[in-house]
Amino acid sequence: MESEKTTVIVVTGHDRREMVREAITKLGEAWETKVKEAGQIFVHPNLVSFHRPTANANAEAVRGVLDHLSLLTADEVLVGDAGVRNTKKSFKKLGYETLSRSGNIRLVDLNDDDTVESYAYRSDMTKRPLGFSKTTAEADLNIVVVPAKMHSYYIVTLSIKTHVVGSQVVKASPLGLHMRWPWLHTGYVPAHHTLADVYADHPAQLAIIDGTQAMEGEGPASGETVDLGWVVVSFNPVAADAVAAYLMGIEPSEVGYLYHLNAKGLGPIEMAELVIDGPKLDALRRELKRPSSYPSILEWK
Repeated sequence: MESEKTTVIVVTGHDRREMVREAITKLGEAWETKVKEAGQIFVHPNLVSFHRPTANANAEAVRGVLDHLSLLTADEVLVGDAGVRNTKKSFKKLGYETLSRSGNIRLVDLNDDDTVESYAYRSDMTKRPLGFSKTTAEADLNIVVVPAKMHSYYIVTLSIKTHVVGSQVVKASPLGLHMRWPWLHTGYVPAHHTLADVYADHPAQLAIIDGTQAMEGEGPASGETVDLGWVVVSFNPVAADAVAAYLMGIEPSEVGYLYHLNAKGLGPIEMAELVIDGPKLDALRRELKRPSSYPSILEWK
């Protein structure tokens, strides 16, 4: 690869496990080094709600990661998320319990995790304290595995959104839901700054975005499923999210948190500045249906 920081791998096909395996193989020696040097590895899938399987990271995409990890380490690998609904039910209903056949793993519900100090911005841009998963914060290698989805507050939800919001821990409501929206949906300006600034404090080390199927329209849980047939992988999750957004028909600079992260030097997010290892992006790009709130989301600017 020409540059580890700015290279994004794109693999096409229909078997997500095989596509993930192929993409990780292309990471080469850099992947092996990161795994062997990591004391603790955390695989972070998006498990928003077990009621809608296609809204979650497919277990077979995670299995593709574990296939590679098991070749390099026998150490325990943590796999988990802070789901809005019951994370433990998601493990059971979405096939995550079967992943133990593919490696030495332990499933963790980050809603039960100890936390480190973090925050979310209020509407007036003051910081409201909000715990951030200690497991995520202290892992040496955070591997975020997510489906490609539109989102009614952030335009797209990809690796950055899952890594940050899926690590923020709040108490369950009386209905058993871990409702982070009152903390995070305080306006489009503060919401996008929260994602960018918290991510800068706690970055991930590898993004795997599964566009075998994607969600258009009213994501992150109520949109329509479309078949796209690609997987995007990069050691730079900001760049990976930018490519995935582009393939979904969104200019990355329109996504507030990607714009802010690029301004912090964590990009790049422009396709011309990236090394793409794979097919021509324009041949794969599709204009997916945007969320109905799309015009309002642009108020982050």
